[in-house]
This record gives sequence, structure tokens and C-alpha cells, in this order.
Amino acid sequence: MIPARLVTFDFYTALVDYESSLLPAVRQVCEPSADPVQLLRAWRAKQLEGALLSNSLQRGRVPFRELTRRALIYTFAKAGHSLSKTCVDDLVSAWDGLSPWPEANSTLADLRARGYVLGVLSNGDETMLRAGMRCFDVMFDHVLASDHAGVYKPHPAIYALPLERLGVAREQVLHVAGSANDVAGAKLAGLHCAWSNRNGEPMLQPDVKADYEMRSLADLLRVLE
Repeated sequence: MIPARLVTFDFYTALVDYESSLLPAVRQVCEPSADPVQLLRAWRAKQLEGALLSNSLQRGRVPFRELTRRALIYTFAKAGHSLSKTCVDDLVSAWDGLSPWPEANSTLADLRARGYVLGVLSNGDETMLRAGMRCFDVMFDHVLASDHAGVYKPHPAIYALPLERLGVAREQVLHVAGSANDVAGAKLAGLHCAWSNRNGEPMLQPDVKADYEMRSLADLLRVLE
């Protein structure tokens, strides 16, 4: 059992099903010959690549909404498709209403009943995260966003936010990661980490491991008393 007081969650992978949420909207704007699943996954990959590029260039953090927009336009252009400004705006705005994983609300409610403080620790802009949190039945106590740190995951400054902004001791934080990079960032920053690894992905950095690896958020209830 981890002696955590604050449980933070990656938002766009650990808490919500972005693929199922966005796929209908992507399918609507695809050419008949296009594969909407591949386009959506390429969009997501380019969005994350943009975040890492923003960190590396050190020219100031590019807002996550802007990264999402750039990645969308790039992905469709590379596939030979153009999108109207209205379509781009609508697809980017769809990130504000992503559906939680089926067990997310019940797990959060159970953790709340056990007395845990709940937070989001995410690459998203605070405004995007607050919009997305309206899709949940349970209120979060804290929003720790990348615009607070000025960088994106897996930069150590993001994982320091609970300590610096909330005054929580490092050993009292459990971060629920949604990706291998998130695991590496959290663990190397000294946080406890549970990985919501639904698809059984391997670690790119094999010498760093999560404290717990789960296929469902409900497994958190066995990790935390």
C-alpha cells in the first residue's frame, strides 16, 4: 500500500477515452478513402510530438490547444486532405468534451469516500482541463496544468507542481500515469506512480518501472486503502 494523501491523474489517457470520443467527429470529415482511426492516432502522436518539440526548442511553451490545432492541420495535410477553419475549430473544441473511461467516475467516487485528495496533473492547458472535468460526476480538488509549469511532460517541473503549489510531501503523492513517458517522468521526479496501461504497452526506458501497473482504474482501489 502506498501512503498517499493526494492522487493525481493524467487526463487525456488515464482518465478519458480520447479515441472513442473523437472518432465520430473525425470520421465525419474524412475522405471516403481515408482511415479515420489511423488519422486520429496520427493526430494524437503529432500533438505529443509538438509538446516535446516545445520543450526542446526552449522558446516558451506553445499552448496545448494550439499544439492540438497545428497537429490536426499537419496530419490531414500530410494525408492529402484539407479542412475548413470551421472543421478545425470544431475538432479542436471536441477535446473539451471527452468521455471518461467506464469505471472512472465510480473509482473517483470511491477514492473520495476514502478521504483522498484528487487532482489532475496534465499536459493540457488549465482552461481545457477545466472544460473536460465537467464531463465527470466527481469534482477534482486541484488542477495542475502544464501552463503552470511552463513546460510539458516528462519535464521534472510538471511533477514538482504538487509539491510547490500545494505543499504536499513527495512521498504523499501517487500519480496515475497514462503513458510510458508519464511513468518515466513521475518516477524520475521521485513520485509514487501507478500506470493505467490498458493495452499492455512496454516501457521505452526499461530501467524505470511504475510501482503498480493496471489495466483498469478500478485496480487503484487495491493499491490505496
